Amino acid sequence: MENKAPDSSFASRTFDSAPKIGVYDNCPAQRAIICKILSRIGARAIKVTYVHPPKYSPECCVAIVGIGTEIHDEELQIIRELKATGFRIIACGDGVESWSVKLRCLPLLAGAGQLLDKAATDFTRCLRRALEQALAMETKNQRETQGIRSMLAAIGMVGQSAAMMRVFRMVISFSALSDLPVLITGETGTGKEGLARALHKFDQKRCSGPFVPVNCGAIVPSLAESEFFGHRRGAFTGAERDRKGLIRSADAGVLFLDEIGELDGILQAKLLRVLEDSHVLGVGEDSDVEVNVRVVAATSRDLEKMGRQGCFRTDLFHRLNVLSIEVPTLRQRADDLASLIGHFLEKYRTLSAGVPAGVSAEFLEALRQVELPGNVRQLENIVRQALARRESDNPLGLRDLPFELLQKLSASAPSTQPPSQVESDEFDRADIVNYVARLMEVNGWNLSRSLETCERHAMEAAMRRAAGNQSKAARLLGITPRSVYNKMHKHRLGSSKVSS
Repeated sequence: MENKAPDSSFASRTFDSAPKIGVYDNCPAQRAIICKILSRIGARAIKVTYVHPPKYSPECCVAIVGIGTEIHDEELQIIRELKATGFRIIACGDGVESWSVKLRCLPLLAGAGQLLDKAATDFTRCLRRALEQALAMETKNQRETQGIRSMLAAIGMVGQSAAMMRVFRMVISFSALSDLPVLITGETGTGKEGLARALHKFDQKRCSGPFVPVNCGAIVPSLAESEFFGHRRGAFTGAERDRKGLIRSADAGVLFLDEIGELDGILQAKLLRVLEDSHVLGVGEDSDVEVNVRVVAATSRDLEKMGRQGCFRTDLFHRLNVLSIEVPTLRQRADDLASLIGHFLEKYRTLSAGVPAGVSAEFLEALRQVELPGNVRQLENIVRQALARRESDNPLGLRDLPFELLQKLSASAPSTQPPSQVESDEFDRADIVNYVARLMEVNGWNLSRSLETCERHAMEAAMRRAAGNQSKAARLLGITPRSVYNKMHKHRLGSSKVSS
C-alpha cells in the first residue's frame, strides 16, 4: 500500500465541508486502515453496522463496504440496504485480483458502483479517485433532484424516496430515446400508466403526438385483431366502415399496452412484426402501411417466467425489454407515504368541507403498518374514503379509516391466540415446495438444521422490512426486541460464505 498521502484539497474540491463517508468492515484492522485513509484525504468516517445503518443525507451519501478474502452474506446485504436508501457504494475486497469472475459480480449485483482491491499497491490512490468520482456524481444528482421532482409533480407524480428518484431519472433518460420500446413492470397500483404518460410527456419527438392507452385484458379476443390493426370496410360482418386501429391511431406518438401479458399468442406474433419492421396490415387489406409508433408496455406479471412456461413469446419479451423500468411497491418506498397522502388530500380537498383536512400521527402510523397490496392506487382510495367519512374538522385519525382496514390492523396486533391459518391460494404452493426441497437438500434433509436456516432467513427478511430497526422487527415478528438481538447473534448473521 502506497505511503504518499493525496493532496489535502480533496474535501474542498468535492464538498463544501468534510464529507461524511459510511464505513463497514467486519475486520477492525481493515476498518481502521480505511478510516485512516479517509482522514488523510479530508473525509470523516461514519461507522456502519447491520443493525444501525447510517441515514442517507446530502452530507452522508457515499459508503465504503470492506470485504475480506471471501464474500459473506452480511456484506452483500449491507450493500443492498445502503443502495436501497440512496447511497453510492464503493466495495473494497481483499485480493480481488485473485477472485473468480462470479465473485467479482456479486458486490456489483448487490448495488456497489465500484469494486477495489485492498491488496493493491495503489489502493489509497484508487480509493481517493473513486470517492472523488462518487461525491462529484452525487453532488450533481442532488442539484438535479429538485428539478426532476418539480417536473414529475407537474404531471401528478409524487416521490421523495431514493427508489422513486431512480425510477424518475430513468423516465427522464428514456424519454430521449424515443424510438426504443420500454417495458414497465411492477405490482398492481404502483403507477405504471403514470410513468408511461411521463415518458410521452418528456419525449421531445413524440410529446405532440397522441398517447393511446390500451388495456390488453379488456379487449374482446374475437375483435382484438381489428382493434389493434384496423380493417377495411366489408372485411367481415359488421365492418361498415374503414378503421385504422389502435396502432395507427398512435402514429407519431406512444402506444401504451397495459397488462401486455394478457395478449393471446396470435396477437403477440403480429405485435412482434410491428416492432421489428414498423408496418401494420389491417384485416382485409392487401398491403401493409408504415407506422411511426413508440411502444410502451406494462405488466404486473413475470413475462420471463411466462416465456419459460410457453405462455408468452420470449422473442417478444426480449424485443420489448430493450429499456426496462421496475416500479417499486409502496412498502419499498415507505418514505413516500406522507407526501403521497398530502398529494391525495390536495387532490380530493373538495370532499372535505370546512377546515382543510390534515392527518394525525396515528393515521400515518396505521398506514405504515398495514399491507396495501393495491399499492398507491389503494392508498389513494383509502384517503378518498377517509375524507368522505370525515365528520369533524379534526385531522384524519383511526376512526376515519375503512372498517376492513381497522380489522386488518387489529388482526395484526400481538395476541395470545394462535395465528389463523393462511389460505393456501395466497401462495404458489409449487414454488414453496420446491424451495423447501432445495433447502432440505442443502441441509442433508436434517429437519433441525433446515428450521434453523428458515429462522435465519426470517430474521434477515424482518430486519430488511424494518430498515435495521430491532424494535420494529420485533413487532413484525411478534417477539421481544431482546429476542431479535439474541437470534441475530445466535445465527451470526453474515457468517456464511459465498463460494466460487
